[in-house]
Amino acid sequence: MREILYIRLPSGVPPDALIAAPVEFAVAPADRSGLSSVQHGTLEAALQQAAGRRLIVFVPGADVRLTSVTVPARQASKVLQAAPYQLEEQLAEDIDTLHFALGPRQADGSHPVAVVADELMRAWTAPFRERGLRLEALVPDTLALPWDADQGRWSALCEAEQVVVRNAPFSGFHCAPDDLTSYLLMGDPDKSRALRLLTLSNAGLDYSRIDWPLELLPGYHWPLEVFAQHLQLSQAIDLLQGEYSQRQDLDRYWKPWRAAAILAVVAIALSATIYGIETWRLGQQLSAQDQANLARFQALFPNETRIVDLQVQLDQQMRALKGSGQDAGVFPLLEVMTQAVGANQGLKLQNLQFRDGALFVAMKASDLQVVERLREWFASQRAATLEVQSADAGTEGVQVRVKLTPV
Repeated sequence: MREILYIRLPSGVPPDALIAAPVEFAVAPADRSGLSSVQHGTLEAALQQAAGRRLIVFVPGADVRLTSVTVPARQASKVLQAAPYQLEEQLAEDIDTLHFALGPRQADGSHPVAVVADELMRAWTAPFRERGLRLEALVPDTLALPWDADQGRWSALCEAEQVVVRNAPFSGFHCAPDDLTSYLLMGDPDKSRALRLLTLSNAGLDYSRIDWPLELLPGYHWPLEVFAQHLQLSQAIDLLQGEYSQRQDLDRYWKPWRAAAILAVVAIALSATIYGIETWRLGQQLSAQDQANLARFQALFPNETRIVDLQVQLDQQMRALKGSGQDAGVFPLLEVMTQAVGANQGLKLQNLQFRDGALFVAMKASDLQVVERLREWFASQRAATLEVQSADAGTEGVQVRVKLTPV
C-alpha cells in the first residue's frame, strides 16, 4: 500500500496563482496510523512530494454549498443527472456553470449533494491534471471534521480568522470567530447540542468568550492534522464525480459494453414517462415549501422584491447589515429574544423582522398570563425594551406582536 499525501488548498486564490499559493501538506502511512510534521509551502513544493503517493486534497468548505435532494431512483448516476434540475430554483447561478457531487443514500431516500462552481473545480484540479497526477479524493474541509452519529454533537475547528463547523452528517458552515455564538444560536436556540471544539495550540483565541456548552479537544498544532485524522470518506462527499471522475482508460472499457449501453438507453427512454410524472409530483411539493420559505423571507426583508436563492440572499442581507453597522443591533436583539422565549414557557416564534433599528416579533402564546410573564421578564433586565403592540386572544391561544429596541 502506498503512503498518502494530504494537501489543504486555500480560499480566494485566482486560478492562475494557485500553483504558487501557500498550502499545508503532510505525509501519512498507508494505514493512516500517523501523520508526519505538517509542512507549509507552495502547492508546487507540495506536488514535488506526490510521486508514488495517494493524493487526498481538502478544499475550502466555504466555497461548497451542501444540500440534499430526493429523487425517485436508486441508481446514483440517475440521481446525479436529476439533481441539478431539482435544485435549479434554489440556486442563483446558472446550473450549467455548477458542478454537482452526491453523497451516500440516506435512510429516508434522500441524497446529500455538494454544489460548487465549475470554474473552481477546474482551478483546483488543473495543477494535478497538468502534471499527470491522479487525485484519490477532493473533499470539502467541513466534512472532514468528526461527527458523532449517536450523540449528535456538533464539531468545530477554531482558526485565527475563521471557524469551521459541522452541524450534521452532511452539513456545516464557516464564520468569523466573533460571530460563532450568534450562528450557533440561530441553528440551536435552546443550546441543546454540545459543541466539540478542536483547538489549535497556535490560534491564540479566548474560548471563554464562546457562550455555549463546550467540550475542548486540544492537542493539535495545524488544521491539516484535524482534517487528516478525522476524515471518513464514507461520511463525506468526494467532489471527483462526473467529468472530474478519475477513472482511467475509459475508451478501453467502452467498446465491449457499447451494445449494453444502447439497450440501457432504450430502457431509460421507456421509463422516462413514469420518471417524469414522479419528478413533477415531487416538484409540486417542493414548490409549495419554497413558497412558504419565500413568504417568511419577504416578511423579514420586505424591500427584497426579486428572490432567486434564499440562502445566498439571506447571506447578502446579513453582510449588508454588517457593512452598514446595523449588525451590532440585530444580533443582540435576536439573542435577547431567544433567551426570553427559553425563559418563558408557552411562547412560539412565528415571524421576525428587523427594520429601523428595532426587532418586530410575531409569536403565539398559550394564554395571556404568558404575555404578562414576558413583560415582567423584560422589566427585570435592561438588554432591550419590550413594547407589546397587540395581544389577541382566540380559541387556539393568543396572537402576540411585540417590538424590541436596544436600551
